[in-house]
Amino acid sequence: MKKYILLVLGLPFFFISNLFAAQEVTWTQFQLLETKAGSVEVGKPPEELTKLIAGEVSVKGFMMPMDYTQKKISEFLLMPYIPACMHVPPPPANQLILVRMAKGKEVDPSFYPVEITGKVIIKPSLEFESSYEMTGESMKEITE
Repeated sequence: MKKYILLVLGLPFFFISNLFAAQEVTWTQFQLLETKAGSVEVGKPPEELTKLIAGEVSVKGFMMPMDYTQKKISEFLLMPYIPACMHVPPPPANQLILVRMAKGKEVDPSFYPVEITGKVIIKPSLEFESSYEMTGESMKEITE
């Protein structure tokens, strides 16, 4: 009987927590935003993409820290594949996210794939040649 009561009491919390879970957005979905070749100018975002990034999202990718001299970082670029050397072109602007961790949050740089959770907005940046900016709430390495 106690197990049944715990199950009945626990189910609503399970469903409520899933309602507020971050929506996973893939790099293919980020590509829906049209950009001009060699530019960070963007077209009108499709409604599908606007809805996807309306709340908290999670994105998996690879980080490229903006400052390699720090043990903890609060700003980095997130991209779909491992950062390449300077002889290889970077991903297009709609495949780069400038991540700024929320105020007071810092993370360890990682060469492994990571999952970042936070809020994404469409905000082209000439400085970083990216189409998106994210306020990161959390980061975890993907070890699977």
